[in-house]
Amino acid sequence: MSKKLFLFSALLFGMTVALVPACNGDKCPDTCGFGICLDDGACDCDPGYEYDGDGICNTEVRAKLIGSFNTTEQCSTDPNPLPYAITVTTDASSVATFNIFNFYGSFATAPVKATLTSATEFTIATQKPVAGGDLEVSGSGSIGTSAGGKVQLTISYNVRDVTGAVQTATCTGTVFVKN
Repeated sequence: MSKKLFLFSALLFGMTVALVPACNGDKCPDTCGFGICLDDGACDCDPGYEYDGDGICNTEVRAKLIGSFNTTEQCSTDPNPLPYAITVTTDASSVATFNIFNFYGSFATAPVKATLTSATEFTIATQKPVAGGDLEVSGSGSIGTSAGGKVQLTISYNVRDVTGAVQTATCTGTVFVKN
C-alpha cells in the first residue's frame, strides 16, 4: 500500500510541475532585447531603449531624435522671440546620450550633451559646452509628438554666465519640432 501511495504522490507532483506555467523570469531574458523581464512577463527597457511593435526593447529612443529641429524661443533675457534651429546627433559614449548642436541659438560647434532617463524624458547635466568658456547650461526635457505628428522636444533650461557678468537666462518649456 505504501508503494501505491508513493507512486500516486509522485504522479500528482509530476502533473503539478508539468501543468504550472514556467516562471516569466525564465522566459524573458532572450525575448526582452535590451531590458529585463518583470514578474508579470512585461519587459522593462534599459535606458536608451523603448518597445518595438512586439513589446521587446529593441528600438533606440534617440534614433527618432536624429536630425534638425526648429523653434521660436523667448527666454527670460530675450526682449523678442528668436527663431533658430538645433541639430541632434548620436553620442558615442552611450546609447542613452545624444548631442544637441546650436543649443540656445549658440554653441554651433560645441554640443550640449543630453542623457535619456526614460523613453520620454532626458536631462542636461550642468556643463560648459565650450571648454574654458564662461557659459554653463543645465536642464531637462521630454520627447513627444506635435499636433502634426512630428517628433518634438520640450526643454526647460538655464544658461548661466559663471563670471556673473551676464544675467542667467531661464528658458521654460521651449518646444523644438523636428523638420
